[in-house]
Amino acid sequence: MAPSGSTCLVRKPGGELEEIGLDEVESLLGDGQKHLAWLDFADPDENDIALLRDRIKLHPLALEDVRKRRQRPKVDVYRNQHVIVAYEVGGKGTRRHPDFALGELHLIVGPNYMVTLHWGPSPTIDDVRSRWRQEPDAVATSPAGLVYALLDALADGYFPLLDRLSERIDRLEDSIVTGGPESGPKAVKPVLDLKRELLDLRRVVAPLRDVANALLRKDVSPAEEELIPYFQDLYDHLVRVLDNIDLYREMLAAALEANLAVTSNSLNVIVKRLTAFTVILMIPTLIAGIYGMNFHFMPELSWPFGYAAALLLMLASSVGAYLYFRARDWF
Repeated sequence: MAPSGSTCLVRKPGGELEEIGLDEVESLLGDGQKHLAWLDFADPDENDIALLRDRIKLHPLALEDVRKRRQRPKVDVYRNQHVIVAYEVGGKGTRRHPDFALGELHLIVGPNYMVTLHWGPSPTIDDVRSRWRQEPDAVATSPAGLVYALLDALADGYFPLLDRLSERIDRLEDSIVTGGPESGPKAVKPVLDLKRELLDLRRVVAPLRDVANALLRKDVSPAEEELIPYFQDLYDHLVRVLDNIDLYREMLAAALEANLAVTSNSLNVIVKRLTAFTVILMIPTLIAGIYGMNFHFMPELSWPFGYAAALLLMLASSVGAYLYFRARDWF
């Protein structure tokens, strides 16, 4: 009985596709077979792992990676098998990554088969499987062709995410410059959140680029000669993704510096205004302090209009100081 969540598509020599049970898989594997089989395991359990060990003859180290998960993107070469680990963008965002979720994929490539393992829904696998059903010859006629189709769809999935991140960075920059809701101290958290997302994205894209580069080497790659240009195109796409990630990280660093500059400038304006208010209030205080001294022989001490004159002098000096600072843009 087939384990839950597992499927097997077989491309026959005539080109038509057929979905079969996993109990028939073992008879289709091997160098002498002309079939092309694609086995997919969603949320593999111990029964699936036992099938990989007993029927696919997966290497013990690769089985250990499947059990432990959270592997770094890589390509491992075993006897008659290549094991590739990659990460796709898909699913709902998380608290750490509001814009995306990273899904781990394990690809096992043999002489005439490919096995995929993933945890949770996989938009990449669903897309490639749907296209392979519609056009078997156009998508892939060999295991390496299926690997390219999956990795190419996976790499293309990064570009819409980068567009969304770019829009968030643009909105954040506009808010910082115009003094919007995400400016000043409130801008620090979204900037750091974006930097963390880009860092986590770079951690999977940078080694994935190295995987694509390794697949161009004849001593590592399972690809036929005619597929090498396609893997070169895949490598170029991942380089573009990585370049954009690095560019956005630099933009965020510049945005953080701009926010600090805007905050510092706002603080300077506040200090200037407080200084101007202090000077304006100090002048009448000085006048009142002088005329409040207890000396008998002071000018205008017995003058009937002395009180009114002192008030007018305070008002005139305060207005004069205000106009002086206003002319120099301190208000």
